[in-house]
Amino acid sequence: MKVSKPSFRKISVTSPMSSANVSAGFDVFGVALDAYHDELDIELDKDKKGISLSSNVPLSGENTAKRAAALFFKKVGYTGGATIKLIKGIPAGKGLGSSGASAAGAVFALNVAFGNALSLADVIDIAANSESSPHADNVSASILGGFAFVHSKSPYSAFSIYRKWKFYLIIPRSETPESKTELLRKALGEPVPFEKYVEEKYALNSMLRGLLYDEPEAFGKGMNFESYHQAVRSRTGLYSDYIKLKSSLIDSGALGVCISGAGPSILVLPGKETNMKTIKSVLDEKQVEADIIEANVSEGTKIKNMEM
Repeated sequence: MKVSKPSFRKISVTSPMSSANVSAGFDVFGVALDAYHDELDIELDKDKKGISLSSNVPLSGENTAKRAAALFFKKVGYTGGATIKLIKGIPAGKGLGSSGASAAGAVFALNVAFGNALSLADVIDIAANSESSPHADNVSASILGGFAFVHSKSPYSAFSIYRKWKFYLIIPRSETPESKTELLRKALGEPVPFEKYVEEKYALNSMLRGLLYDEPEAFGKGMNFESYHQAVRSRTGLYSDYIKLKSSLIDSGALGVCISGAGPSILVLPGKETNMKTIKSVLDEKQVEADIIEANVSEGTKIKNMEM
């Protein structure tokens, strides 16, 4: 497909954070949440060349928004220039889908600016391949909203189910290594035992049942399963707060507890008695310093403004 002329010259969007790798859903399942979001303002100029990117925070290396824009332009055959202003609202390195939201927002915005020239599958695929290690659970959630299930890799494609549920995020204040995601992916080298493999499918189906029938208890049961990736990555020492807190959070009434993305943040599905106070009590008891954030399920990337 070749498209050379955009329908809009300027476009602004907001792209929400996501919690991915939910329990047994490593690389295939994530949820968009409204606790944090990125904003992107993009201006196209057919008479210029290249992509200019500025941000409110220091950017190291090639940002995913810029990489996503370059891949999009190659796909549609656009040879003009673009200016991207990225306002980062999602904390980086905390397992909250920060890089994915930037990529998702950029390609979503550009596709709208070009009159939805590409399919939704293409949009997700470009965003997923803009990540340093391509994966689609974060970007799918940020683009589609709700609970996103990745069902194809070539190209990446996903569907979502929306439930108006509330979660809590526990965000440890401890520092994390800059190359955390790559480090944790390398930790997943050993084969998955057959019984563990089957048990993970049970857990994933329990979460799917919870969504289909609006049963948070079933979803929480699946969340609580100690998946392969969480167990293996825990050996790196980066999940020490999660190990301290999980059982006590469940004992205090939480329906589900798991690592958010590559961590160290923790995703909590609250029970009827779960609130900021009960979670803070567990943190104090276990001597864990962290921020507690209430987060509702987000509807995904939204357009703020467009100009011809």
